[in-house]
Amino acid sequence: MAKGDGAERKADDELVDLIFSWSLQDVMNQDIFKDKASRIPDRFSGLKSYLDSFRIPLLEEMRAEMSSNLESLPNAHSSAVPIRSMVPKPSKGAKAYHVAVAGRRGARSPFIGCQQNKLSFEIRASRKIQGASCCAFAASLLSFIPYVRIWRCLDYDAAVKRSPALVKVVAGDSLSTPSVASSAGAETGADVAAKLSAFKLNDSQADAILSCVTATRRDGAAKFSLIWGPPGTGKTKTISVLLLLLLTSQAQTKCRVLTCAPTNTAISQVASRLLALTKQHAATDGGCHGDLLLFGNRESMAIGGDLSEIFLDTRVKRLKKCFSQATGWRHCLVSLVGFLGEPTTLRSQYNEACGQKDGTKLPEASFIRSRFHQIFQNLRNCFRTIMSQVPKAVLLEKNYKNIVSVIKMLEDFSKLLDRKIAGNNVAVEVFMSEWKEMRRFSWGSGQEGTGVTRTLLGDLKLPVTRSDFRIKKFCLRSASFVFCTVSGSAKLNAQKMDLLLIDEAGQLKECESLVPLQLSGLKQAVLIGDERQLPATVKSKVAETALLGRSLFERLSLLGHKKHLLNIQYRMHPSISMFPNLNFYDRNILDGANVTQEGHQRSYLQGAMFGPYSFINIDGREDPGRSKRNMAELAVILEILHALKKACTSSQLGVSVGVICPYAAQVEAIQQQIGDAKSMLPLTLRVNSVDGFQGSEEDIIILSTVRSNGAGFIGFLSNVRRTNVALTRARHCLWILGNAATLRGSGSIWEELVRDAVDRRCFFNWHDGGAGVSSPVPLWGAGLIGDADFGVHPPAAYCGQEVHDFCDALGSLRLAE
Repeated sequence: MAKGDGAERKADDELVDLIFSWSLQDVMNQDIFKDKASRIPDRFSGLKSYLDSFRIPLLEEMRAEMSSNLESLPNAHSSAVPIRSMVPKPSKGAKAYHVAVAGRRGARSPFIGCQQNKLSFEIRASRKIQGASCCAFAASLLSFIPYVRIWRCLDYDAAVKRSPALVKVVAGDSLSTPSVASSAGAETGADVAAKLSAFKLNDSQADAILSCVTATRRDGAAKFSLIWGPPGTGKTKTISVLLLLLLTSQAQTKCRVLTCAPTNTAISQVASRLLALTKQHAATDGGCHGDLLLFGNRESMAIGGDLSEIFLDTRVKRLKKCFSQATGWRHCLVSLVGFLGEPTTLRSQYNEACGQKDGTKLPEASFIRSRFHQIFQNLRNCFRTIMSQVPKAVLLEKNYKNIVSVIKMLEDFSKLLDRKIAGNNVAVEVFMSEWKEMRRFSWGSGQEGTGVTRTLLGDLKLPVTRSDFRIKKFCLRSASFVFCTVSGSAKLNAQKMDLLLIDEAGQLKECESLVPLQLSGLKQAVLIGDERQLPATVKSKVAETALLGRSLFERLSLLGHKKHLLNIQYRMHPSISMFPNLNFYDRNILDGANVTQEGHQRSYLQGAMFGPYSFINIDGREDPGRSKRNMAELAVILEILHALKKACTSSQLGVSVGVICPYAAQVEAIQQQIGDAKSMLPLTLRVNSVDGFQGSEEDIIILSTVRSNGAGFIGFLSNVRRTNVALTRARHCLWILGNAATLRGSGSIWEELVRDAVDRRCFFNWHDGGAGVSSPVPLWGAGLIGDADFGVHPPAAYCGQEVHDFCDALGSLRLAE
């Protein structure tokens, strides 16, 4: 099991024991918790009732995930585990084992408690293992770590011990809203407002930032601030400017800020945006990013460029050499003091070097030059790394200035030395004389260079170690602005933070938010999100009914907590934003000047059907499978993409296109036809589900609704929040493909959407000229599908009836002559 304090180990053991108590029948039983999972209330009477309300729904969600993975086990990836030995650990109970495996380091293991890069680990088993096979097979049934981190936060005794102020607030019957600013707050507000003018913010963005910043500078009770960011309203810009203002005032406020998001991708975007702002507004000392620290999954975050400057693993690697006893900062300073001491010391070093050359006498000038430059370059490189990776507040102002002075003096002396020894005739005594003169020139009659160096040796409080663990601990303790996922914040349980920012807070289960909320010292939190977009994913219908997927942002909104609405959208053409604004945001969102100007409208293809907004009616047929496909819509998508590629190639125009499908089977079918997305260049193409497009935007969005049946049944497509996300991803053009009759008969928001499209004259029948795109091309069997220029292939994976259905779908489409 993972290491931790006694309370953590107790919670971990409790959860493992509960999971192991389930039989296979229990895991597959969808009703096992049905009568126990009560609806999570809107208000709570205290901390215990609050924490307890999440326990059963969370267990049910874990069961549902295991059940789903068991059902797909025949098709799941499994790994062979070559076992060298398996030894019981009696001290941990009869079902704990120490396992050693044969293999290479670096492979991940699915066992509970296994550490990456280990060839031996401890496992827990649900029952005694009789004899150890030389080889076992492992498959993942549960993402255990995120669940156990939540479970720890639901332990009442541990919560009482931690006494988290913000958790107590959300667990109470009343919630605090920031009060009216005092006169001191008003002065602070005026100062902040003056700084905000440099960032070209609209009033709603500036007001939200001003409120949050002034709230952080007022002492008092724990409080929450909510920023409501509908699609395209500049939420990320607002967050990054807020963080920049906090960063620039950090020297005065000493405020430690933790910024979290549900995913590695989301948090890396926030960190990247802040880094760009710090460069643009010169907000860091000489490029020092030591106050900023990002950690998480390197691959998911796509670490590179500027992000590598603040990524924990990269920082540890860079500082390891600087903190090493053999090569680090202390070694560099000691070497400099020794080299620039008395002439007798330098003379003895020279004689020693000559002795190592088998009696061959070195030219003194060569020795001095090489020795000095080696020490100087090592010291300069070491301290430049430290000054860029360690916060100035940790180094202290006096030490920082002394480091800069020493490096500057050594740079000047290096140039002087190169001139003096140009003829290779400088002696040790001459060198030391020049050095003394340089010291007087640099520091006057006061402290000499070696004295400053000795002062640094005594005053710098930096580690001397090569331990990755200790260096990571130092970095986490030193940084004032930390970025990580919500789940990853559990690694900060030993750190004291002052302010918490959670981006995409509407996509988190409330119990997930408890992981960062329970950290020591937190008294203020800013939640940024939109409860009208996609919520957290919940697999279990029982847990969904119990409101496990509801976010803290949504619950606070429901209770009437004040929200700062960002009310100007800068993404969508007004024709695209009209329907979402009316139906999801009560007409409270304005269109920005950039999207209302004529230049924002683009005509990528000929015809009114391919204007900024259209509903394209297709009389297709949905597959009867669990995950739906509609081959007629697929064929139309392929034809539109081919026409776009041809048009953009002719105009040498790069365009980003997103194809959104609510069903995985439709996504897979389209991806299979397209093959390598690079074949679509100059189009930048993405094909994904609605969930996969949350937070994204593209020039053109093609939305395939898939459902086509006589009963008007559209399944989860009727979800209003899912519809909102799908309709708000496009910048210039949104083309919706669907069966109008099915959607009109669904009794959902889609009925209103079809009616609205008709009223606005944005409704088109594909059969009435849908293929009338410029330069229409034939379909499968006549050049489109399988066309080398298009880069797609016939659906070889389909067979029998599926191929017949695909041919029928294509045959039902009448192209314009």
